[in-house]
Amino acid sequence: MRHVETPLGAIRVADDQPTFWDRVAAGEWEPGTLATLRRLLGPGTLFLDFGAWVGPLTLLAARAGARVLAVEADPAAFGQLVRNLVVNPDLAAAVTPLLRAVAPGPGLVRLGARRKPGDSMSSVLLAGSAESWDAVAITPDELATHLRPGERLVAKLDIEGGEYDVLPTVARLIDRPGASLLVSLHPAFLVEAGEPDPAARALAAFAPFAAWDSYAVGRSGPKRAKIGPKALARHETWLLRRPEADPV
Repeated sequence: MRHVETPLGAIRVADDQPTFWDRVAAGEWEPGTLATLRRLLGPGTLFLDFGAWVGPLTLLAARAGARVLAVEADPAAFGQLVRNLVVNPDLAAAVTPLLRAVAPGPGLVRLGARRKPGDSMSSVLLAGSAESWDAVAITPDELATHLRPGERLVAKLDIEGGEYDVLPTVARLIDRPGASLLVSLHPAFLVEAGEPDPAARALAAFAPFAAWDSYAVGRSGPKRAKIGPKALARHETWLLRRPEADPV
C-alpha cells in the first residue's frame, strides 16, 4: 500500500499500477480532467464514473465529498478497484462499484485488451483481440435506479472508443437540471477499426447534447468552445453542461 498526494486530496492505493500513480503524484496525469472535476464535485453530487478502471477518479470524487457509482467492465481492473476501496475505508462507504459495461441494451458486451486485462485500454473495439471477454451490460434504466432525488449529476465517460455508441444512452440518463458530462474521445481506436471519418462519428454521438454548453478541456481545465470538426481534431476531452448550470 502507498499514499498518493493528488490535487484533489490524499488517497491510499493497493493495486498493480505503481508507474501510473507516480504520474498522478507528479501532476502529469490528466491535469485538465482533475482541474475540471475540482470545480464540479462536492457534497450533494453523484459522480457517475463510466470506465472507472482501478479507481483514480472514483477515489478522488469520494475524497471531494461526492457519492460515486463506479462502473468498470474489465474484471482485472475491477479487482484492483476493489482493493483500492478496501484500503480507503473512509471513502468506500460513498462508492458503489459495479462490474458492468454501460450499454444501450441488456445482454453481454464483448471487450478486449491491447496488451492484457487491467491495462486501462479495454475496449469494445478490441473485441477480436486474443485477450477478450464478455461483460454483463448495464442500461440507463438500470443505472437510474441508483439515483437519489436532489443529487446533482456529474458523469465521466472514458471507455476507450466505446463512447461513440454509448453517448446517446448516457444522454437519456443524465438529462437532469444542473448535470455535467466529461467525455474523453478516442479517435485512434476508430481509425484502427477502419472508421473513415471519426469527426463525423463524434458529431453524431454528440447530437443529443446539441442544446448543452460545451467546453474543450485542456491542461488547465475547461474553456468554452463549439464542437465541430476542427475543434474535435484539437481536443479529445470535452465537458458538456446543461444550459441552466452555472459556467465553470
